[in-house]
Amino acid sequence: MSTQSSQRSTAAPDQQASQPTHLPILGLVESVQQSCQAATPREEFLKHLLHAFVALSDAVYGAFWAVDPATRRLAVAAELMPHVSEEGARGWAGPLGELAAGAIQQTIIRYQSVSEPAGQVLTGRSCMALAFPVRGDQVAAGCVTIIVWADSSALSGAGVAMLQLMADFGLLYSATRAAARFEKSYMSLSGAWEVLGEALAFTKPMDMAQVLADRARVTFAAQRASIGLAKGSGVAVAAVSGEDILDKRSNFVRLIRAAQTEVVVSGEAALYSASAEGEERARQVTRTPQHERLAADSGAQAVYSVPLRKGTDLVGVLTVECGAGTPLTEGQRQVIDVAAGQMGPLLHLAQQNARGLIRRAGDGARSVAEWVLGKEHPWRKAAAAGAVALVAVGVFGRTAFNAVGNCRLECSFRQVYAAPFETTIRAVSVRPGDTVTQGQTLVEFDRDDVMLQLRETRSNMTSAEKQMSTYLADQKMSQYAEMRARRDALAADAELLERKVSRAEIRSDLAGIVVAGDLIQDIGRPVRMGEALMEIAPLDALLLEVEVDQGDVAYVSVGQGGRFTTKARPNVSIPFTVSKVRPMSEVRGGHSVYVAEATVPNAEGWLRPGMEGAAKVNVGRRNILWVYSRKLVNWLRLRLWR
Repeated sequence: MSTQSSQRSTAAPDQQASQPTHLPILGLVESVQQSCQAATPREEFLKHLLHAFVALSDAVYGAFWAVDPATRRLAVAAELMPHVSEEGARGWAGPLGELAAGAIQQTIIRYQSVSEPAGQVLTGRSCMALAFPVRGDQVAAGCVTIIVWADSSALSGAGVAMLQLMADFGLLYSATRAAARFEKSYMSLSGAWEVLGEALAFTKPMDMAQVLADRARVTFAAQRASIGLAKGSGVAVAAVSGEDILDKRSNFVRLIRAAQTEVVVSGEAALYSASAEGEERARQVTRTPQHERLAADSGAQAVYSVPLRKGTDLVGVLTVECGAGTPLTEGQRQVIDVAAGQMGPLLHLAQQNARGLIRRAGDGARSVAEWVLGKEHPWRKAAAAGAVALVAVGVFGRTAFNAVGNCRLECSFRQVYAAPFETTIRAVSVRPGDTVTQGQTLVEFDRDDVMLQLRETRSNMTSAEKQMSTYLADQKMSQYAEMRARRDALAADAELLERKVSRAEIRSDLAGIVVAGDLIQDIGRPVRMGEALMEIAPLDALLLEVEVDQGDVAYVSVGQGGRFTTKARPNVSIPFTVSKVRPMSEVRGGHSVYVAEATVPNAEGWLRPGMEGAAKVNVGRRNILWVYSRKLVNWLRLRLWR
């Protein structure tokens, strides 16, 4: 739907004859009501309706926007300019047209700030544009836009409620232009406005509810009408027609409250009609059993309850009970719906005026929240709401607290291999960094000298054994014993030499990695017995050393879990569990830190001793504000400590 401000109707009323005068509110209502006749031309009705809007709000400018059924475009069908020139009115054409289009599409009241009138001396006062959709048929449907000063009383709750009341006269005007079957609805609707007019004379919610209930019973020719006010998730019966004093414990009050509670729970109107049959009858009994009980108790043929709302907020419930002589028709239900739509804002306004000091303070806090979250100044309010939310999350929220530090992988233990005897290195098969398997040969020694000694010893031992046989045959027992001792000594020497031969090569006792002992350049070098030659560390498990800052070491303890990653594969996170916290600090990277240890399995085999990375020890959940401010707070405490 596009806006064309140039399509202004030539049927707009003469400005001098249509200057608004401050009539009493009931007089304005009566004036517009009298124009709602079937014979009243459309232009005259729009003139009265717009005149009432301008007079009630003391508007600077007013216009009625209608939708052309052929082109579907908006055009000004009537306008009043009591406090602005035609040039100033033309300056507002664009924003008012867009405001009216949005109000018609969304069927809601819309507000928008506008600039001061063009062509006039600027006063520094801000203006507010309001758009009220007018419902009805194609003749009466459209939107009324008015411009008032920002400090106008028309922007109050009561002012907006009365202007909305005027906008609903479009339905009344449309009803009067229909056939004779709408004549009775017209009379009932007029009576509904009279009900609201009388209720405006009262300010207390209970008094207003009683007047509305009494007038509703008369206007709708009902057997009984009652109004309940919302209280939390329930409802309290406030007024019953013809009953000045209510006994909350009486049976009929309890039945009315139960029926109105059904409306509060469902959030929509509820109808029970004794004349309903078949599926409709079953549906009514299922959805509104309390309405059926109320009808059975009062003898009513139909019970109809409508929620009373102010915007989306539930204010109360209107219940109308009709007897056999006055059946509840569809047209009458529509009239009740319209009247209920206006009762809600009026009762809400009365409740607001009757609030106590504590409740007003609470509502003030909610108003501040609405100001922050409202439609005006969205960026400023979004920033304020974000700041409040951030503070609230920081004060009341909790998050994971991690002790973060650098980490390094070391060997869980080292197997040291030394020279078994004084010899010479003959061959070396591995270097530091090489992985080895269990039983793999690491180093071979020169065994030639040992083998020569072994052969010589064995030869001497054979000779000694022969001498033993000779001495034994000659019965030279003393020589025999001496030679036997010599043979035993040679046997011991042979056994020692055999051991050296068997240990002439070093084999790995475990699968792991060579971490020390580069002997490639030492082939042929003599070594002393016990000289450390090579170190092997296992790879199936490594020792993780996590550097913990002094400010966090008090929170780290054995059994806490964590995760670490390495520079080799920063995309892989590996879990661990703290097994030890070293009691003494160490200097690493120029800083004094404490070291927490953990044993890390190396199932995949890609971890290596000496790998560095970053680790987090999960201490637990703490207050968010404390987690991110503790270091600054501790620093200030140290600086300010005396």
